[in-house]
Amino acid sequence: MSKILNWDVHGMHCPSCERIIEQEVQSIDGVAHADVNMGQKRLTVTLKAEGNYKEGLKQAFERLNGHGYTFQRQSEHAEAPTCDATKSRAPLGKRMIRALFFVAGAGLLFGVVLAPFQRMVPAASGNLTTGAMLFFGIIASLSTCLASTGGFLLAYTSQASGTQRKWLVHAGRMVTFVAGGAVLGSIGGALPNLTGGFYGWLALLLGIGFLIVGLNLLNVSPSMASMGIRLPKSLNKLMDTVLKSEKPYTPFLVGAVTFVIPCGFTQTAQALALASGSPVTGAVMLGLFALGTMPVLAGLTAFGSAATLNRPTPKAIVGAALFIFAFGQIDGGLTVLGSPVTPSTVLAGMTRPAIEATAIPVNAQEQTVEMRVIYGTYQPKNLTVKKDVPVRWVIHGDDINGCSRDITIPTMNIYQVLKEGMNVITFTPTKSGVIPFSCGMGMMRGTFTVVE
Repeated sequence: MSKILNWDVHGMHCPSCERIIEQEVQSIDGVAHADVNMGQKRLTVTLKAEGNYKEGLKQAFERLNGHGYTFQRQSEHAEAPTCDATKSRAPLGKRMIRALFFVAGAGLLFGVVLAPFQRMVPAASGNLTTGAMLFFGIIASLSTCLASTGGFLLAYTSQASGTQRKWLVHAGRMVTFVAGGAVLGSIGGALPNLTGGFYGWLALLLGIGFLIVGLNLLNVSPSMASMGIRLPKSLNKLMDTVLKSEKPYTPFLVGAVTFVIPCGFTQTAQALALASGSPVTGAVMLGLFALGTMPVLAGLTAFGSAATLNRPTPKAIVGAALFIFAFGQIDGGLTVLGSPVTPSTVLAGMTRPAIEATAIPVNAQEQTVEMRVIYGTYQPKNLTVKKDVPVRWVIHGDDINGCSRDITIPTMNIYQVLKEGMNVITFTPTKSGVIPFSCGMGMMRGTFTVVE
């Protein structure tokens, strides 16, 4: 008769943690089955009728404990190992101070050191650069994508013999992402034309998702999985079936299955491919995303260990970067949706605009402000105009492509497709305050400050 033992488990933050623990425990001699429930924080082990499991469990728990997981037998008198050497969780105040330190560092890095590359975060549109999707893939491979996809690939490649089989895994991933991107782009092209409101809501939802994941990685909030937002566990059973297959095409199939593994970054990239509305663009986008993840995933399958993904410092660094990305996505989404209050308008109200329009004479009948669209930015992006005086907004299209092809002032119901050369938009501000404007996707943003 089989025996069932239960442990309380702490340190899990995503469904991949369940898989990592299950795979580690289930490989022990004497263990028939292992099941981890993240919501209940419980490990259930079914033992075989014969076999010495104690030493194997002790060693497995010690390995997992070194990567942030702790185990406590639910029965104090049970003859089974306990491993709780990891320090208890720090108070919330200390964790928040630590998180602020990492966020401030990330903000400084992105705002000063990486300012020329600030547009390399994908917008909720199909108009993306090669660098944007590669960069997005690299960031993904250092975050939840590494935990979910990396853990799955490592479970297979750690048992696969031969370098060729391991590279077939990555070939299967690349081919499937290119083909999947083409399919999603085709589906998007068959849908009705997507409005700016759609892109605004998409950017807002992506930003909220990034924010939740980032705060979780910074160790100040629960994960989406712990809140019940996750794919069914039956998907894990399907992946386990693929891993156990010994067919010649199994390595390629293992790589292909990563297209459907639950990962917020992968699903974001897939949403962007769908929004592109083009099979070619969708294929290129997802192909570049997969290519960006390859160096880290290939290194992991060759040399790494899935449990090392739970180290606190790398998680905090990536969490801080996601927090900054979330700020940009939420700001862009609110701008496109016409919200008068966005993070950028709040900051604009607290600080003096970097460049202002020419002062307007008291009795002026019209005020002219000029702006250039160049290198994916608005120059200047902060403009000052006078209330109740008609504005002649001259926009010089020096570099019109991708997201910069259109411009909108949602609060005034103004939308215009830009052309190269001079473009003119006229309007009359009737209220003092800050009026945000942006490209149609909300990623290039600026403000009008209306004064009395």
